[in-house]
Amino acid sequence: PLAIELAAARGIPTIDTVGGALAQFAQQFGQAPLGQPGLYQGQDDAYLERIKAIEYTVDHDDGRSPTHLDQADVVLTGVSRVGKTPLSIYLSVLGWKVANVPLVREVPPPAELFEVDRRRVVGLTIDVDILMQHRRWRQSNFAGMGGRSYSDPEELYEEIEHARRVFRKGGFAVINVTNKPIEESADHVIALISRSFEHRLRVPALIAR
Repeated sequence: PLAIELAAARGIPTIDTVGGALAQFAQQFGQAPLGQPGLYQGQDDAYLERIKAIEYTVDHDDGRSPTHLDQADVVLTGVSRVGKTPLSIYLSVLGWKVANVPLVREVPPPAELFEVDRRRVVGLTIDVDILMQHRRWRQSNFAGMGGRSYSDPEELYEEIEHARRVFRKGGFAVINVTNKPIEESADHVIALISRSFEHRLRVPALIAR
């Protein structure tokens, strides 16, 4: 055929996919086939596990379904605007099932937070001035939500101190996320959990570092 003649004239390898394609690939690349069936299925299973992790994380964002916290690989907790949701979603894309629980001074944290294996719970904290910037940006973009106390420095200090008391009560590990890129915070969380349980990600990461 003309296509094969043109390829040969230009030194381009051709492979007949109708007969003996595997042997031709092996000869072309100088590498024997692995001879291991089901590799594609394994990749498909890893993809499905990652999708399940994302679905779990979305369903357990912002304190939803606290009775299912025991199913999480990681539970993040902290005050509003500390960055729980974006960090949760980032970790879920890497294959972790993450729940996050907001801490509000006027509302007792759910009892389930203290029933989870404390090694799976990570408290997030942040410097007051940075938290104030986050809160004020949100107020300016969402018609002053939260009222004056939402971004008042003294109120924010009390909120953060309240969160620290919760962390101490639960014996939770704490990460200060001030000015940290989300990748760095995620690495820190993964290191804490992996060190405690001596396990690695169940699925390979989609996001290249």
